[in-house]
Amino acid sequence: EGVGYLDPNNGRLDALLQSISHLKPATINARLAAISHFLKWIGHTIPDWIVRPQKSKRLPRTLTNQELAALLKICRQSENPLAEVVVIVFLETGLRVSELCALDISDIDLNDLSATVWSGKGNNDRKVLYTNRSKEVIEKWILHKKSQQTKEQEALFINRRGHRLTQRNVQKMMDRLADEAEIPRSRLSPHTLRHNFATGLL
Repeated sequence: EGVGYLDPNNGRLDALLQSISHLKPATINARLAAISHFLKWIGHTIPDWIVRPQKSKRLPRTLTNQELAALLKICRQSENPLAEVVVIVFLETGLRVSELCALDISDIDLNDLSATVWSGKGNNDRKVLYTNRSKEVIEKWILHKKSQQTKEQEALFINRRGHRLTQRNVQKMMDRLADEAEIPRSRLSPHTLRHNFATGLL
């Protein structure tokens, strides 16, 4: 039972990586190597979705605290009901844009405050954790979705036409939010929000 508790796909590894992301790449890689050896010893393997930092590369730029505050304020005021929920879920879970668009309502556990991400590669599905802040905006969004005409009953996020949200929809929304928050478009993308998750700025 204890071994199952240590399964690296249940969200705890996400939380650990977030807590050590401020360290130097060499230190992070050393810790990942130790974790990998330990997991192998108890019968697990380190998941493919773990990204090891490269020593030569600088970490991608993240939003400053001021930019993040401006963005969240714009999201709260936005007429687009997706703005706040998408940005907060990115910030709290570190999901890739493709993973966010692929989420179904059944993948979200509002009691457990977790979401299951189906990666499609072997058995590398994983759980990501979020807080009550995400829970509140997801519940608000689901209520809104129920009032919309859509054939995509299972999809968590739909666009204005009632189809499943696409990566292009998300990037267009990011561009509009960047303009409204007076952040350069090049600095606001699902990718930069992923890295804000990694540095724990929220």
